[in-house]
Amino acid sequence: MKRTDRRCDRATFLRLGTATGAGLLLTARGALAAPPAASVGPREALRRLELGNARFVNNALTQQNAVTERRLALTGHQAPFASILSCSDSRVAPELIFDQNVGDLFVYRDAGNFVQSAALGTLEYGYANLGVKLIVVVGHEECGAVKATYAAVADGKPLPPNLDVIEKAIAPGIASVVTAKGSTHDAVVANAKAQAARVSQSRVLRAAIAGGDLLVVAATYDFHTGIVNLV
Repeated sequence: MKRTDRRCDRATFLRLGTATGAGLLLTARGALAAPPAASVGPREALRRLELGNARFVNNALTQQNAVTERRLALTGHQAPFASILSCSDSRVAPELIFDQNVGDLFVYRDAGNFVQSAALGTLEYGYANLGVKLIVVVGHEECGAVKATYAAVADGKPLPPNLDVIEKAIAPGIASVVTAKGSTHDAVVANAKAQAARVSQSRVLRAAIAGGDLLVVAATYDFHTGIVNLV
């Protein structure tokens, strides 16, 4: 499967995984120690998300039961196996599209799934303190934030206050698409890739990424099929 192919291909999904190595834990004093022993490696985390999305696509969810029991079991700790940066769009619920239960995913959402200080800090915390080895930036079909930014850049009319924060974060990553008069789908893909690249530039995370202990990938979600594709 080409990375821009809209079909789901397990082999491609899994090839992006890497062997897990020794991670780091940020302590209260800022010192570093070993992560939780139960940390799931990038390859296994990818496999779990791929299988969960396949169940979602086939209307065969298995992880949406026993929520109360799971909630009570996790009152004193958490051990998510993947971090997700996704759009706030009400149709893009990570725990559903990946068929995961309470405590499985460490999630940050904002309109346009863009990286800003709070988002990056959250993702850094997921790795350093919770031992999460995989970060997935999930864009989606017909993203309103991306479309608004596309129009603002194309028309030379900046978005109003507060919304301009979204534009400033998304515009650089989709500028080439706008210049080429590409589709909004192309812009969604470009934005997901650009935001994943911004995560990868984190001073806290880049050594772990370079060493193979942490994997950061970009993906897009299709409303019509329910499939999450790596891009």
